[in-house]
Amino acid sequence: MKSLVEELENIFSKITSQSYPYEWDENHITYSLMRELRNTFSKRIVHYDNFSKIIEWFSFKNKGRSESALGDISLIVNIQFSSGERLQGVAFLEAKRDCDKDNFESISTTQLKVIHSNAPYSYLLLYLHKQQDWPLKFPGGSIWESSMWVSPSNTVIQKLPQIRPIDNWKVLRIALPLSMQITSRYFWGHDLDYREDAFKLAMEGLGNFTPPQFLGIINVYYEGQAPVIVDVPDTWEEIT
Repeated sequence: MKSLVEELENIFSKITSQSYPYEWDENHITYSLMRELRNTFSKRIVHYDNFSKIIEWFSFKNKGRSESALGDISLIVNIQFSSGERLQGVAFLEAKRDCDKDNFESISTTQLKVIHSNAPYSYLLLYLHKQQDWPLKFPGGSIWESSMWVSPSNTVIQKLPQIRPIDNWKVLRIALPLSMQITSRYFWGHDLDYREDAFKLAMEGLGNFTPPQFLGIINVYYEGQAPVIVDVPDTWEEIT
C-alpha cells in the first residue's frame, strides 16, 4: 500500500508540473487526473497484510451541459467484502487550482454552500502548481508532501469566513492528501454519500440538476468475486 500511495503522488506531481503554467486550468487538470487514475487502476491487485483486493476504475467525461451545483467530479464506488456484504456510495468533489500568488482565486463560499446543500458529503479538491508539505493529522505528526489535497466542504465553509480571501491557501491546514483519501477512505466506504438519490445525481442528474463534468466508476472486490456492472448512459464519453 505504501508503494501505491507513493506512485499516486508521483502521478499527481507529474500532472500538475506538466500542466503549469500554460494548461493550468481545472478542466484540463481534472481530465488528466481521471485519465491517469483509470490507467493506474486497470484491474489492479492491491496488496495488504495477509490479503489483497482488486481495484478497477473507469473514467468518463460528460458530453453535455454540466454545472457546478454538485461539483466537478462524481465517483461511484462499489465495494464488496469477503463475507459478501456490498456497499455502493458516491463521492462528490469540487476542484480548484491555485494561482501565482499561491492562493485559490476561484474559491467561493457561496458556491461551496450550494454544493454542500445538494451533496452534504462533498469535498474540495485543491490543485497546487508546486508540491507543498503539511503535517498529517495522525499520531506521529509526520510531514507529507503533495500537489493534490482534499478537505470536506462543510469544514472549508466554516474556515473561509475567518480568513482574508488572499489568505485562503490556509484551507490546506484542514486538508489531507488526495492519495490517502482515495486509498484509505473511498476504497473502504468512508466519506461516501449513501442517500438514495446520490447515485442518480452522479450518473444522470435529478430534477434541475445535471451531473458533474467527470464521472468515475470504481469497483473494489476480492479475487473470485465479479465486479459490479454499472450501465453508463450515452451522455458520458469514456476516458482511456
